[in-house]
Amino acid sequence: MQQELERRWQRAQADEARGDLAAARAEYTGILAIAPRQPMVRLRLSDIAEREGRYRDARDEAIAAAQLVRDTRRFELLPFATLRLLGFDERDLVRDLILGADWSQPAVLAQSAVLSQHLWLVEDADSALRLLAAAMPRTQPHPLLHYSRANALRHAGRLDEATAEFERTLALSPDDPYAHWSLAYHAKAVPPGSRVARVRKALGHAREPFAQANLQYALFKELDDAGDTDAAWEALTAGARAMRGLLQYDDARDAAGIAALQTLEAVPAPASEAATRTPIFIVGMPRTGTTVLERILGNHSHVASAGELNAFQHALSVAADRFVATPQTREDVEALRTIDFDVAGAEYLRRTQRLYGERTHLVDKNPLNVFNAAWIARALPQARIVCLVRDPMDACFSNLKELFSGDTYGYSYDLRELAAHALRFRALVAHWERTLPGRFLAVPYEALVAEPDATSAAVLRFCGLDAEDGVADITRNTTTSSTASSSQVREPIHARGIGAWRRYERQLAPLADALGEGRA
Repeated sequence: MQQELERRWQRAQADEARGDLAAARAEYTGILAIAPRQPMVRLRLSDIAEREGRYRDARDEAIAAAQLVRDTRRFELLPFATLRLLGFDERDLVRDLILGADWSQPAVLAQSAVLSQHLWLVEDADSALRLLAAAMPRTQPHPLLHYSRANALRHAGRLDEATAEFERTLALSPDDPYAHWSLAYHAKAVPPGSRVARVRKALGHAREPFAQANLQYALFKELDDAGDTDAAWEALTAGARAMRGLLQYDDARDAAGIAALQTLEAVPAPASEAATRTPIFIVGMPRTGTTVLERILGNHSHVASAGELNAFQHALSVAADRFVATPQTREDVEALRTIDFDVAGAEYLRRTQRLYGERTHLVDKNPLNVFNAAWIARALPQARIVCLVRDPMDACFSNLKELFSGDTYGYSYDLRELAAHALRFRALVAHWERTLPGRFLAVPYEALVAEPDATSAAVLRFCGLDAEDGVADITRNTTTSSTASSSQVREPIHARGIGAWRRYERQLAPLADALGEGRA
């Protein structure tokens, strides 16, 4: 039997290599008919289903694989299963699978850096730190262990400890591009500019394009903090150019999808709302104050914070049984017009129910949900959507100087594409304001930082909540944060970001010209 299984596996691998997914699927299914408890086969079937666009089957196979890893104690496959589950935003399953593993097993210890990363990605920094505490005394020193621990500490708000751990990472791996980049954006050098030389040295050794991009962004931040704007701009443009060359961003596709969203008709507010659970979606362009508002609302006694979820995108994908992009393509928009929104709403509530605890409201702070506003209004009539809007030049500059993970914000590495996207974003916000009365509220970032008490009180009223004293003091909020601004939001609210683009006014002149009247 073992020889037959191996023959089928080899044939399936060959079928996949030449793109014959149907034949590969048949071979993998044949393996399961002989030996059902094969987690890696389930993972391959999940990947094939995704490549064929079958969302539900892909997710079901991923869950089945995870259950088999747990049941068979195949801990060497644990990170493969959790990574696959992360692709479906199945956060509870990721957490349960890792926490349910035997942390004394060599296979778990050997992969603790990756597994701890998966834990802090699902907003469980405390468990990530416990896993690393169990693993590090029993394994050889490795920069990835220290890097993962540094990020977990950062997410948990233990900022000085995180700084020290990033330094330990660099002591073990002086050229590590991700540690240089993370440290630069986590904490300023003392004195400013004192880390520039070692970043330049690492950059001189870097050969891989993504490593070069990370180091250029790190160099930009170190030079910017030191006030050397000319050299900083040179590093930023080099990093952005490298990133743009690595991504498959399509400006025309982005424009067509957003244009299709603007054809959606109005959704009137419901006559009555009897829901006991109210999602609050905080949306906008990234790096425009969404995390600050999340931390404010999270201080309210009736509000829990879920962090940056992808749950609604996946709820749409379940209802449509297709992998829905964010932002959506024109084809996605047409497909979503006819889905059962009750299914999407129920799926979203299933994924988030545990996160409410005893609270009545839950903040979901994924900026990309601005593209889902109409679908949210249809699937979750009780939901409220709060959109941060910021001066276009500040908003664009904040995007330009951020190195985002993945390719979701591919527009941000080219000034022309950045301006075009920003103008489309503002037009879409105006469309939602017209078509989603009572559901969608635009909040100026400048008002939030100038008058945080009054602005937060207005947002709370919009969400059906009474104002509470002290909610605007975000230093009170000690919950974890895994967003790009997780280090900065531990500080009191400030206005230092307003007009920050003017330090580079000369270099950003093409951006200002491209924004044109849209800056108003």
